[in-house]
Order: sequence, then structure tokens, then C-alpha cells
Amino acid sequence: MPGADGEIAAIETIRRALPTPPAGEVWIGDDAAVVAVPQDGRLLLAADAIVEGVHFDFELVDAADVGWKALVVNVSDIAAMGGQPLQALVTVVGASSSMIDGLARGLAEAGAAYGCAIVGGDLSAGPCLVVSVAITGSSAPRDPVLRANARPGDRLFVTGPLGRSAAGLRGLRSQGSGQGAVPDDLAAAYRRPVARLAEGRAASASGASAMIDVSDGLGIDLDRLATASGVGVVLDAVPVAQGATAEDALGGGEDYELVFAASDVDAVMGSFAAAGLRPPILIGACVENPTTRRLGDEQLAAAGWEHRLG
Repeated sequence: MPGADGEIAAIETIRRALPTPPAGEVWIGDDAAVVAVPQDGRLLLAADAIVEGVHFDFELVDAADVGWKALVVNVSDIAAMGGQPLQALVTVVGASSSMIDGLARGLAEAGAAYGCAIVGGDLSAGPCLVVSVAITGSSAPRDPVLRANARPGDRLFVTGPLGRSAAGLRGLRSQGSGQGAVPDDLAAAYRRPVARLAEGRAASASGASAMIDVSDGLGIDLDRLATASGVGVVLDAVPVAQGATAEDALGGGEDYELVFAASDVDAVMGSFAAAGLRPPILIGACVENPTTRRLGDEQLAAAGWEHRLG
């Protein structure tokens, strides 16, 4: 008979935290989930994992924050395609029984906030907490916005100031050492990131040619977009969030703002205004020479986070 702290009890805790599936769909509790297919027949698929000691530290966050972040970083990938999330599968490794309530609460809160149903997953023992999410989405009625279609002459935009998460992480670490409280907005940027779904849809509607989310740092993520598109980039300025540094904004990562290229500035501003969103920030342009990476008169480094394997 499984104990109160076993897998069956944990699954039931998670099931209770999540909404009931609509008629005709099957979510948690069977060998596979059964879900509806988007009307246009195209699915966006993404997956990402967050790992204790790499992406979060329990001295700085709680289990609900981890659940929230695990889903939102995947939602952000769907946002970067101009899409809308549909369902997610969540695999949890190494969670103690005391973590399950918090993880389920954070996942449920994020799922409700972004209209993404948690439809299944798996639980396993392990040496540390890992939360892995596989997510589906749809870009209908438009084509997905890829990284690879920016053109010389396209202007570059970002959906908001950068560096808040890195500044929040630094502040939370300092606070733990008794060096003063971190501002609430910076702490929230690290603990509970925001996926820019509406902004991604507005960028897509305006004719964005390429888009990426700032997950690893503006420098490295913009380099990825430029490389995929075969263009260079020249930035006039980088918008730095209040309380952050220029270094935070360029390479801190985990901002989850969107960077996108588009040819028509007026169409971009009109699309964001029509959606009731703050206007994106014009930061530069794509140029023909694919080796160009410049910020003002300086070289733009591919600054940011990159996992070292092996």
C-alpha cells in the first residue's frame, strides 16, 4: 500500500490543484492525455527544464515560485512565436512531499494566468529538484514568427526595459547576507517572471519578421536571431530597467521580454496600441553585413548565459 508521501498521493494533490478538463478531453490520471487539436492543424511544441542549484535556489524562492517559473519559461517560448499556449506536460524529479503543494499551486496559478492547461506528466525520485515542461501552442490564424526571417533594414524592438531579473537575483542574495531589502518589483521579476504573450501576438499582427525571447541575455539572444536570419545588428541603445545595470540588461538573462524585427514602425506601434499594450522600445536595426554586431560605436558582445555540458 503506497504511503501518504508516495507518488499516488502526490498525483492526487496535483490533480486537486488543477481545473477539471472539458468534455471530450482526458488529463491527469491515464496513460496519455487526450486533447483537442488546433483548428488549423498546426502545433507549436517547446520544452524546457529548470534545475535546483542551476536555475533556482530554495534560499531565495519557494516551491510555488518554482512551479510558476517552470511553466512560464515555456509559455515565453510560445510567446516568441506569436502564439498562444494550449497544454503542458510537467515532469517533476526529486520533489519531497512538502514541496508538492507549493509546486502544484504555482503551476496552477501560471496555467490560469496564461490559459495553459496542465494535462499530465510524471513524478520520479532524484537527487535534486528538476521540473521539466513540454508545452503545446498555436499561432493561428497567422504563421509562427521564426528567428530566421529578419531582413536588412528591419527595425529592432524590445517589449520592455531589461535587467530586472538579474538585479532582483543580486538583491535577494545581498538581502540574505543582511545587506538590505530588495525592491519588490525586482524580487518578483526573478521569482515570478512574466511571459509577454499579448506582446508576441501584437508583434505578429504588425508583420514582425523575426522574434526571440530574452531568456539568456539580450546580447546572446539577439546574436542568435541575427545568425539565424543571416543579418547584422546595430543597436542605438539598450533600455535598462530601474535598479538594474547596463551589464544586467545586456547579459543578465531571464527577463523574458521579446526582441523582434519588423519593417514598418507605424504598423508596430499601431498594433500595440490597438491591443492596449505599452509601446515597444525601438533599439536599432538589422544591417546587411552578417558579421556586424554593434552597440553605438562599440562592439556588441554576445553576453548572456550558456550552459556548459560535459
